Amino acid sequence: LSESRTRQMADGSSINKPAPAPPSKVTDVKKLDGVSYDHSDEAKGGRSNSMPEFRISYPFLLSCVGTAALGSLLLGYDLGIISGAIVPIKNEFNLSGLEVEMLTSSITLASILGSFIAGIVADKFGRKKGLLSAAAIFFAGSIGMASSPSFSVLLIWRCFTGIGVGMGLVICPMYCAELSPRRLRGMVTSSNEMFINVGIPLAFLVNLMLAGLPNDWRWMLVSGSIPALGLFTTTCFLPESPRWLLKSSRADEAKETVELLVHKDESPSVRQQVVAQTLADMRQDFAGEQITWSQLFSDDKRKFAIGMTFSFFQQIIGTDGILFYAVYTLQEFGVSSRDALVITLIMGIIKLLTTVLSSVIVDYPKVGRRKPLMVGGFICFLGNLSVAIAAIFSNGAGGLIFGALTFIGGFGLSYGPLCWLILAEMFSGPYRSKALSFGSVINRLTSFAVTASYISLATAMGFSGLYLLLATFCAAALLFSYLYIPELVGERSLLSDNYCVCVSPSVMLLFPMLHRVMCLTERSSIRLMQILSNSFHLTDLEVARQARQRWTIITGETSGTRKEWGASWEGAS
Repeated sequence: LSESRTRQMADGSSINKPAPAPPSKVTDVKKLDGVSYDHSDEAKGGRSNSMPEFRISYPFLLSCVGTAALGSLLLGYDLGIISGAIVPIKNEFNLSGLEVEMLTSSITLASILGSFIAGIVADKFGRKKGLLSAAAIFFAGSIGMASSPSFSVLLIWRCFTGIGVGMGLVICPMYCAELSPRRLRGMVTSSNEMFINVGIPLAFLVNLMLAGLPNDWRWMLVSGSIPALGLFTTTCFLPESPRWLLKSSRADEAKETVELLVHKDESPSVRQQVVAQTLADMRQDFAGEQITWSQLFSDDKRKFAIGMTFSFFQQIIGTDGILFYAVYTLQEFGVSSRDALVITLIMGIIKLLTTVLSSVIVDYPKVGRRKPLMVGGFICFLGNLSVAIAAIFSNGAGGLIFGALTFIGGFGLSYGPLCWLILAEMFSGPYRSKALSFGSVINRLTSFAVTASYISLATAMGFSGLYLLLATFCAAALLFSYLYIPELVGERSLLSDNYCVCVSPSVMLLFPMLHRVMCLTERSSIRLMQILSNSFHLTDLEVARQARQRWTIITGETSGTRKEWGASWEGAS
């Protein structure tokens, strides 16, 4: 189908006329604003179409998902709480800049180890025991950090807590995805990222409330034990993942768990059919194609390189460094401790709101993925550049505050939520889990490099030099996205099945206005990219743009199967 469209464009024939579709079974197509969303079983991976419509037991589903979401909130809380505690810790233990960097970045490095441990624990002992282990580590780590008598002991406990962070990052979305019904899976799984962004401003708020108390940093760190205890207690009442039970030859228990998802008023025949089809789908997944790591690296080297580079750019622009060291940086610019905590709280709220906005609008056909990515990336560039200019001219903290808030807003609109969505759409079927795992490792290692060198670079280069460097990385990330990330709105995204569920009518009224604002900002961003491209003599820019336009036409007229994405990726790039 893609080759026929390319031939039509090459010979000048009409490209707007839909090509004859291949024969297929009856599909269920829903339309939203004139765009068709295919809900057929073939589009969902070739499964049988015998799954009946059934009413979900939402109290049971929400209790399970809410508990797992509490784990995601705890992740964001533990990542954000250090921002307010780092300055009092530095003063009490008389730490050097290098020791502050070690303390801040250690949790990121330890989380990589925790991610690997999570896979072993979740596969061998179950998802529920994995969540209990993560909660226990969070609880013990919070108590241990708060009671540390020295810097070395504090560092050990923070690394220990990082293992819990890594386990939670893997197991919480895994449990939600395996327990949720297929039609709600995308929305439920994406809620984990949302709750991480809820936990960060919540930690900033707790920092603000506890600042000024005797041993305030100890109270800040020990406060993480409260949600950890709540997670452990509620997880004790959760059922095990039906997928893990079935894989462990415990089919009867898996059947009982799936039955709990069906509303109690549903007829016995429908209940039996839902349970049978759900378990059959799980068995089919077990029998699906498996790939090795070497196949991931070698089957499509270009796509792999682009995906991993995009994951690298999400962190190299300085996100975690700006968040973790926000209070430290603001105080270096003369802002009082309490005002700095208020500003970090505002930063967390802005990040949450822009992440919600981006998650809502990316499936809207006139917005797609590229507009938020280009607009948000350009805003990130302006934010870091504003901080650098403020540091050069020493005009106080006003420029720093404006630049930091601008950057966080741009990141929440673009790289934050879109990185993992785009990676999930780039890699299909058996490649996806391994590609996301490897991308996560690269992402965490890059975050560690940023947080472990932030103060050292600021000391050596000054904040002006540091933020000029981060602005350069932003420009490079923007140029990379412009050249190599195509529009994926025609593709079948992980969230498109639930788009009608996620978007409310009141939000739909904002789309035309948001679209106009984004178009205006995107023109400025694209013009900047053209100037940069000419400066670096990128003579293939026009060729790449034309290829991307052809790709957009192709995906806009087809059902956007992942097979076409794999076949057309090299030409589109």
